[in-house]
Amino acid sequence: MERVATLMNNSAMLAELQRTQRSLYDAQSQVSTGKRISEFSDAPEDLGALMAARSADSRTADFLASAKAIRSRLDMQDTQIDELGSITADLKQVVLDAVANGSGAGLKSELQGVFDRITSILNTQIDGKYIYGGTRQDVPPVTVTSLQELVALPATADAFQNNAVRQSGRIDNNQVISFSQLADELGGPAFDMLRQIMSYDAGPNGPFADTMTAAQSNYLSSIVPQLGSVNQGVNSLLAANGVAYKAADDAVDRHNDARSTLAAMISDIEDVDMAEAITKLNTAQTALQASAKTFATVQGLSLLDYLPV
Repeated sequence: MERVATLMNNSAMLAELQRTQRSLYDAQSQVSTGKRISEFSDAPEDLGALMAARSADSRTADFLASAKAIRSRLDMQDTQIDELGSITADLKQVVLDAVANGSGAGLKSELQGVFDRITSILNTQIDGKYIYGGTRQDVPPVTVTSLQELVALPATADAFQNNAVRQSGRIDNNQVISFSQLADELGGPAFDMLRQIMSYDAGPNGPFADTMTAAQSNYLSSIVPQLGSVNQGVNSLLAANGVAYKAADDAVDRHNDARSTLAAMISDIEDVDMAEAITKLNTAQTALQASAKTFATVQGLSLLDYLPV
């Protein structure tokens, strides 16, 4: 016996059709986005863990960016301080050669070359800022441009206008490192030796001529140990820079590892199993087709079909 649809049948089939449409939409969305959560309300039981993981990842990303920037700065400084060490070693060798040859020929021009090389490093700029000026980055740290100007100053310290405030950066919750070097600490000892030599040259026992006097030779020999100390001082600053670089480099590795772990945690909460999602999509498509066919059939069942014309 054939049945006639009732209003209750129609309502039930319509509700089922809407449910299967929603299931199909959700399945399609998961397959297309790869996410099982599009908003927090989709998984209230995971909300706390998800928000905590995202917050931790955001903080870690900030620390990672800071550590990378500081590491890059320290790496550049490492190259320059190493070069400064070579320059101070050259300064010592220039004096030793002059003593060995008993000649001051070309000595002053070589000393000017040493001065220019040091000044070029200490007045290095990045993005228009002088990196060896402490927090005073708008003016060149070295104020003089020649040995003559250096000698004319009341004191070697007057050749520098950097301040004593070192730049620092936070690379972890409980770790802040100082990453800047100061021009007067890097170049002050070498400038002081250059100033002493040039002052001697301008004094009663100068100037250094092609053939040096015994007094001149003895003077240059006496300052060789001081020149060695200048070089050792630069190497000590290089080592300190290396320690800071290692701390920043370790922080970069640590934060990269942490972000990988957090990404996996977030993925476990947010991402779908694609094979499972595709299976759900196929099931939802089948269910929708069946529901739509059933609804159409119910819609077609009417008492009017059995009434006489």
